[in-house]
Amino acid sequence: MNGSNTFDSKVVFFLYPHSVIKQELVKELVENEYAVYQVRDHQRLRKLISEYQDPIVFVNIDEALKDNDWFEYIKEMMESDDNSAMLGVVTYNEDKSMAEKYLMDLMIPCGYVILKLGLEQSKKIILKTLEANEAKGRRKYLRIDSSELKNTEYNFNFNGSLRSGIIRDISSVGMAFSTTDDVNIPQNTVLSDMQVKLKGKLARVSGPVIGRRAEGNNIIYVLLFDKRTDPATKNRIHSFIFETLQENIEKKIADTKLN
Repeated sequence: MNGSNTFDSKVVFFLYPHSVIKQELVKELVENEYAVYQVRDHQRLRKLISEYQDPIVFVNIDEALKDNDWFEYIKEMMESDDNSAMLGVVTYNEDKSMAEKYLMDLMIPCGYVILKLGLEQSKKIILKTLEANEAKGRRKYLRIDSSELKNTEYNFNFNGSLRSGIIRDISSVGMAFSTTDDVNIPQNTVLSDMQVKLKGKLARVSGPVIGRRAEGNNIIYVLLFDKRTDPATKNRIHSFIFETLQENIEKKIADTKLN
């Protein structure tokens, strides 16, 4: 799957995310290496959710449906045999009786987050929830398959020649890239000033080659980014990862049939 998350981890969905979630929280979650999706179709998400292993879904109950309809929607998802999603609520509503319905009657597993408590407090609650549910799985860094993405490539000078090719996958700490010629890059060779193009947006990285493998006529090299990589470059990579994942989920949502 193009742009898919290639590590074993739980994905995090925000259903009808509040503007503050979209503008502030999602960026921080991606920087914390969580696979985050934003979805604005509760019916198609319900159909799609079974494709994921123990996903976490935070539902904005302030939009799209009435209070009781949201309660029934979440209750049905939690009781469904074909759904393994763990759900939480995000809202500006401070109604204690409503909070009790979700927390005590429904025992919603990922909490009832009241945004009026402040963004920083909300961030802490959501991050702790993700940590408690081991949302990162066995991985430390979010990595995506970029091998078939358009306008995503690299180039660098090696032994006096310009080399270029496809970025096979990428994370904030390294990437795999392929060559189709007879270039031989020894282990631990430091590649400096490599230019990467991430859907047309340029960044520069450097670091040692820590591995290689043959794949048909290609040689796949693994580059570990220098620990002193410019924070702006890391931000660009994180943005690229999130945008790619988001485009992927939007396509899947659009392709999901309701009947």
